[in-house]
Amino acid sequence: MIDVRRLQLLQALGRHQTVAAAADALGVTPSAVSQQLTALAKDAGVALVERQGRRFILTGAARLLVERADVIFAEMERAEADLAEYAQGRVGSARVGSFATGICDLVAPAVAALRTTRPGWRFEIVQAEPDRSTEMLRSGELDIAVTMSSDIPPNATGEFRLAPVMVEPFDVVLPYQHPLAACTDLELGADLADAHWIMSPPGSPWYDCVAAACHQAGFQPQVAHTVHEFSAVFALVRAGLGVALMPRLGWTGMPAPHVVVRTVRNTARRHVVVVTRAGYDAEPLLSAVREAASKVPVPAASPLLVSGGGAA
Repeated sequence: MIDVRRLQLLQALGRHQTVAAAADALGVTPSAVSQQLTALAKDAGVALVERQGRRFILTGAARLLVERADVIFAEMERAEADLAEYAQGRVGSARVGSFATGICDLVAPAVAALRTTRPGWRFEIVQAEPDRSTEMLRSGELDIAVTMSSDIPPNATGEFRLAPVMVEPFDVVLPYQHPLAACTDLELGADLADAHWIMSPPGSPWYDCVAAACHQAGFQPQVAHTVHEFSAVFALVRAGLGVALMPRLGWTGMPAPHVVVRTVRNTARRHVVVVTRAGYDAEPLLSAVREAASKVPVPAASPLLVSGGGAA
């Protein structure tokens, strides 16, 4: 490996032709120039200078190195400029992982906004479920993880840094013809304990979060249908086959004919956080994700959409 500092000395010698002049130009001693040029010739394995009186002439091999040096130093200057831009937050790159609904409602709009406000930044988005995010950060597969937990997330550790984004409530999705569809103030235990429930399989984060809230409200949900996808939930609710508590990021943007979404008191909640390695700064993405979270819609006071009839 050729030492760049030694290459700079060779370039200076080619310009000034004497060791003393090269040393003066670089602010070092003539003996230092001689020693470093000798070491460079040893690294290169070829003769680099020929002495003619008090002057030194570069060999063909040395001239080849100097031609490359111009390109190398230009790239180094650009790299230093890029580092200065990075230090000031104007350029950068990051691999961002998130669960699917977090990508839809938080990460995608955040990155889209940053394309305008921080055009020097590049982001690669990767779908990463919460149970894998931490390990992907640890291995370097991700720089930033937008993840979630049904519990209050722990404080930052020596290994990771956590930043809260939002506390996401679960809203009830009802068939449009449901007796509670016209209500705007629902309570989980009092109003929904006897409903037929649509849930994900036991052991899944969605099921565990909803089941815990129901138990806290004093009842065991009567599970009528078990599905994995939120689109399947909407299809079953639309058909009048049950109700469901869905995380707010899960139903936003979904087509909702014949479906009503309502807020619920004492509902399930999950905490959405941004996690990074302890030494990594999540900005500017963190602020952009928080801004996107502030724009997540809440259920309207009237049914969201009725097929063929518009908003009710």
